[in-house]
Amino acid sequence: MPDSLHVKVSNEKVGTILLENNEYIFDYTTDNQDAFVSLSMPVRVKSYANPKLHPIFEMHLPEGYLLSIIKKHFSKITKTDDFGLLQLMAHSIKGRLTYEADKTQEESTLSLDTLLHPKSETLFDELVSRFALDSPISGVQPKVLVKVRDKVTLPLQEYIVKSWGDEYPHLALNEFYCMKVVKCAGIEVPEFYLSDDNKLFIMKRFDIKDDGNYLGFEDMCVLQARQADEKYEGSYEHIAKSIKTFVSPKYKKKALRDFFKMMVINTLVQNGDAHLKNFGMLYENIHDIWLAPAYDVVCTTLYIQKDIPCFAFFWKVRNGGAKRFLLRFGKESCELSTSETRVLYDECVEALRITAHEMKERIEIENDLHVKAFLSSLMEAFERENQ
Repeated sequence: MPDSLHVKVSNEKVGTILLENNEYIFDYTTDNQDAFVSLSMPVRVKSYANPKLHPIFEMHLPEGYLLSIIKKHFSKITKTDDFGLLQLMAHSIKGRLTYEADKTQEESTLSLDTLLHPKSETLFDELVSRFALDSPISGVQPKVLVKVRDKVTLPLQEYIVKSWGDEYPHLALNEFYCMKVVKCAGIEVPEFYLSDDNKLFIMKRFDIKDDGNYLGFEDMCVLQARQADEKYEGSYEHIAKSIKTFVSPKYKKKALRDFFKMMVINTLVQNGDAHLKNFGMLYENIHDIWLAPAYDVVCTTLYIQKDIPCFAFFWKVRNGGAKRFLLRFGKESCELSTSETRVLYDECVEALRITAHEMKERIEIENDLHVKAFLSSLMEAFERENQ
């Protein structure tokens, strides 16, 4: 493959990215200021040169489980470095930003019912074999992007389907109930489901509008010009600063309120993996930018007993009283009043209580002893943080 790719924004060719002398270079070929590839890369004449793949392009590359599967199947026939992976998956990257690439295979689809009511114990393995190369999504957890077509679903819908390995038992159940806490707290979340066999967490892609057109999406690594392997660097104060920098004025108050509530919930559910790639922004254009729905929320201490949160802010939380430091964070970083922080904090605590009660009711009727034991552990973790 030639070491270059044509980049398009909303189907308009806007520039070229190439690998030359071990340096990644992106040049705009348009003077349309609205056709920027990233909020942090405005249209300009000067090249954008980087020793690594630019964060906005790297955001589309697979990680962890998916990366290992793709490398296993393709490393013998093509390069699987960052640029090789981008070229390999370019045909499947659909969004506001796309690439000019040949379609290599027919589009594969299935129904949502197939995901929700699995008839095969190896459904996820089957999904990986069908959709791995069409899954330009980051994250180390086993996941694929699945195209769904139902009688009432026009146009085609896309869902991220997650499974779990032996080291993270019942991760789908974990994420399902943690996301229920988030939703119950009044924070916007994508449409999400749990399969009947509790093996799959299914979440609708949230950057596709009802008319089938795409919104722009960038995670905090991209917005802070960081590579994916720097996702555990920075701070929550820096995320709040990015929100204040990029979010449009009409959405800023809500974005900071929701971000504060996410900090409270990540503490209450003991989510030690709330890194930069697990927060992002959506946009129509440079004047219409808002905080993306919440996603990827799990209780990590069920797997890593003494897990600690990602950034320095939470060292204070763990060692000095969570509520006190969270309320201060809300005032100092999220521009909230004392009364606002207390009301929002209490809403999160109540959401946790309601979800724990729902879990308790399920435990009482659950027949699967392994599921019952896991849910009991998760509920105990929730109640411990709510004391």
